[in-house]
Amino acid sequence: MKKMKCYLTSPVFREIAEHPKVSVEKKNKILELWDKLEHLTELKVSETRFPTEKEIIDAIQGWGVQILGCHLSHPISSDMLKDSNVVSVSTCTAGYNHIAQESGTLITHTPGVLHKTVADFTITVILSNLRNIVGLHNFVWNREWKTGQKWDLDENLSSSIDNQILGIVGMGEIGKELTRRLYPWGVKILYYDIAQQTDFENQYPKIRFVATLEEIFSQSDIVSVHVPLMKATHHLVGEKLLRLMKKGALLINTARGPIVDTESLLILLENDEILIHLAFDVFEQEPIDMTSLNRFKSIMERKPELKFIFIPHNASADADTRAQMTIMFLTDLIGIANSSKIEDLEQLRLIPEIRKILMSKEKKELKISSLWY
Repeated sequence: MKKMKCYLTSPVFREIAEHPKVSVEKKNKILELWDKLEHLTELKVSETRFPTEKEIIDAIQGWGVQILGCHLSHPISSDMLKDSNVVSVSTCTAGYNHIAQESGTLITHTPGVLHKTVADFTITVILSNLRNIVGLHNFVWNREWKTGQKWDLDENLSSSIDNQILGIVGMGEIGKELTRRLYPWGVKILYYDIAQQTDFENQYPKIRFVATLEEIFSQSDIVSVHVPLMKATHHLVGEKLLRLMKKGALLINTARGPIVDTESLLILLENDEILIHLAFDVFEQEPIDMTSLNRFKSIMERKPELKFIFIPHNASADADTRAQMTIMFLTDLIGIANSSKIEDLEQLRLIPEIRKILMSKEKKELKISSLWY
């Protein structure tokens, strides 16, 4: 069979192996897989890390790409895939909302690898916010700690996590890992999911399932969002739920920016209709637009008791976690290039929607099958 044409939207999939924080084991595996991919396919790699939409389209349509590899910063639209030779799109991310699900096109992702580092990050921002770590650091760093300001019993008081109620929205891999880590601390944990996790509750009997999001938002001191972005979760956290939050509660989003309705959040904060703290790793527009950022800054200037921690989409940025994502990504690209029958696809990390097709009578409609015969 003729070699498939494979296009990667960034050189980072090879260059990450050279990062000093990546372990030697992960580095060597990435280099090994890269060599295999070069041998198995006609490989073309974008010269820049963030090619324009036109550059991606030119590669797909002008070169006749069959296997496409990307990540979150490279949106793959329906227009790009329609009437193209692309049989598969692989993303080096767990989420895949940036890829259009075009009929017959395989999509793979990198699930099951982020939960530990994102849970670790979530706990970090919870504690940072509760204890006002960022604010107190800035207080010292900006020379606001003046001569004569001595330690006193009621100076710079904050809250520990011990007496907080944590509400988890989405008891998937990350929600469960967050529970595993905080359960021994004695934190009271509520959770909401589309299905009650009874087996998991048997392992952690003190956690409590609640049947509605309204209960989570009204009862929790900390609400942490861990659901994928899809049509049903777009602006899931909107005006109605935000109004239910306790005064001084903390809202955390490490999932996807558009899950939170930013405009409704800003309006409620600006009008003093809610008073809540924020810890966001993701935003509706990334980087966050300056208009929204300035509005958040104005709110904090007027309400200095509020604590906002904004991070540039970094929750999964543990070096070996990102390297493992790359290994999974390259492994699937190789699996696609090596495939010669439907059964070969079963080991791929297919998104659930595509795996469902693979298990159905519609599997013959997959575009890749046309290359096998």
